[in-house]
Amino acid sequence: MSEELPTIGRYEVITRLAVGGMAELFLARELGIAGLERLVVLKRILPHLADKPRFIDMFLREARIVARLAHPNVVQIFDLGEDDGNFFIAMEYIHGSTVRELQVLSEESEGRLPIDVAVAIIVQSLRGLHAAHELQDLDGRTLGLVHRDISPHNLMCTTDGNVKLLDFGVAKATEDGLESTHSGHLKGKFAYMSPEQAGRKELDRRSDVFSMGVVAWEMLAGERLFKREAEVDMMKAVLTEEVPRPSEYDPSIPRAIEDVVLRALERDRDLRWATADAMRQAMVTAATTERIDAGTDPVGKFVEATAGPHLAKRRETLQKALEHNITAHERDGLLQLTGSESHSVEDGDIDLGRAYKLTRDAIRDAHDRSAARDASGSNAGVPAGISNETVVDKHREIAGPTVDLPTESRSRLSTVAVALAALAVAGLSLLVVLSREPAVDAEEPVLLGERIAIAWAPTVDPDILRGEIDPLRRYLERALGRPVDITITKSYVDSSDKLLRGDVAFALLPPLMYLRTRAKDDRVEPLAVKLFDGAAHSDGLILSLGNSSNLTIADLNGKKFCFTDRNSTTGNFLPRAFIKQSGFDPATFIGEVHWSGDHIQALRDLLAGKCEAAAVYSGAFIAADRMDIPIGQLRQIAITGNVPQDPLVAGPTVGRADRASMRAALLAFDPMKELGIPRLGDTQRITAFQNGTDAHFDFLREIVADFEEPAD
Repeated sequence: MSEELPTIGRYEVITRLAVGGMAELFLARELGIAGLERLVVLKRILPHLADKPRFIDMFLREARIVARLAHPNVVQIFDLGEDDGNFFIAMEYIHGSTVRELQVLSEESEGRLPIDVAVAIIVQSLRGLHAAHELQDLDGRTLGLVHRDISPHNLMCTTDGNVKLLDFGVAKATEDGLESTHSGHLKGKFAYMSPEQAGRKELDRRSDVFSMGVVAWEMLAGERLFKREAEVDMMKAVLTEEVPRPSEYDPSIPRAIEDVVLRALERDRDLRWATADAMRQAMVTAATTERIDAGTDPVGKFVEATAGPHLAKRRETLQKALEHNITAHERDGLLQLTGSESHSVEDGDIDLGRAYKLTRDAIRDAHDRSAARDASGSNAGVPAGISNETVVDKHREIAGPTVDLPTESRSRLSTVAVALAALAVAGLSLLVVLSREPAVDAEEPVLLGERIAIAWAPTVDPDILRGEIDPLRRYLERALGRPVDITITKSYVDSSDKLLRGDVAFALLPPLMYLRTRAKDDRVEPLAVKLFDGAAHSDGLILSLGNSSNLTIADLNGKKFCFTDRNSTTGNFLPRAFIKQSGFDPATFIGEVHWSGDHIQALRDLLAGKCEAAAVYSGAFIAADRMDIPIGQLRQIAITGNVPQDPLVAGPTVGRADRASMRAALLAFDPMKELGIPRLGDTQRITAFQNGTDAHFDFLREIVADFEEPAD
């Protein structure tokens, strides 16, 4: 008998696809009369936001926008519902590839989108975009809808050759009838913003025409137009840099085609195409003149040829999902390829504090190169009449006084002043942007000042971890009144390095990694230790398969071990120390090591036969059943030690006031009070934070002094 599937409304949930900052996505099926069914994508407000009026309003706004759109080139919405007090949207499931995925796959084969494919995608996308722009309310009034997030990621192509416009989550209606977006934030992806969008001016449909021009240019040229390493550099490129002709990259592109695209990229919006439909008609005319097929056939054939194997594999995974037998890795296979991590700085909402922080980061290299000139008092490149002090004072007026700002930070802030002034002359006007204080909102704090960056070690799968701790990030923003970033790092060492370099102010480090980091700089200080289900400590475990002959530690002599990370306390160090304490030499006792990367994956690897024993912390074992890991098939061989939970530590340059503020915010965190849930996350299970001091780790420091494992 098959397992009964969970439901949301009248939809059976097959699997959760992804979690964002405001909502989560599910693949589901709707069961109809006489056995009829169809696949849908459900978008549901995250449970901890379900009682927040502002988030509900934003969510319903998106639903109302898309529900009014009925066009073959726009994703279709089937239903807006409520389940146990939580709103959701049911949308059509589209089996296809985004333009971004097609670009990634083409790059892998050292190719680019053929010109007929690019032109056909442009024509269909503009048709759907024009339908959105022309959307009217029930009284026949045009809503003045602006999508604001036109990008290759939001254009879906199918093997039938159809193109659909996706994701109206940050769309804005410029006329009465729909809510405008929360002020104080930029929305969309910097590399595809129009100049007026980057400058936070009033928008109309011509902003989307510009963004569509960027997408069209990139498809034709096979290159990125405004993509840069830092957000501020992208903004500068959008506002000031010359746009080359696509034919400079591909001489075969007809002039008539690129002229249509270049007109869309005029910085003066009065010189652009007035509507998406005007651009579409011009593109069709140019294609006809150049005898380019702008129909559906080129798109369908290209999608099949380029993405066919991926789509076939995705369909197989989909079938497994329908049978409710899908792993987390296979679930990820249902998502589109983007060529970058899902949490890249382009993705999601961009607020002004972040823009300021990345302005500082972007010019750090320039500061290093010009250090000699700065020391001699030269201010080359700074406009006359604008001094460093003037801009620094403007920052202080906005962000408030800085407490315990180190000399190095003051120097960097001075350099920021130089850069901001120069960019303002270039047309970026960041001073104007930064000086616009966001309107006070009853649900969200006014976030001013420099962004607080926190590194979090990847103790479990980053995608899982990111979704679990994002509510904590939002709480810290409310408690501190400043923008907060939490970055899941590549490794434990990466977290430590970022903290010591000053790339982040704080870090959540495993105990051993904390000791090694503090040994390099004793200004690193633990502020608070997270509590796992109320416990401040956890055990290290060595596990084996329950049906194996391994009953004691001696039975594992010469066997293959799954360890998590070389700097993991319970996932590498303690098991080696325990083996030595048991009378064996770890160097010869451990037959071979399989590095799993994180604790949950170590359990999966053990069950998959990649090793005969796995070392994890007890919290991972407790949480494993929530990750669909059959813990009943595992046997506990030994407890390797008891260590404190991971501490959140302050970096060496963080001032006393900021340390005190962060400690107070952590100690005041109550998930039931803040989120209405008893604990945060299925794997983190954070119930609170407890005051942490370096003395908590003395006994572990003694163990480290007695035994330091050799590097593999």
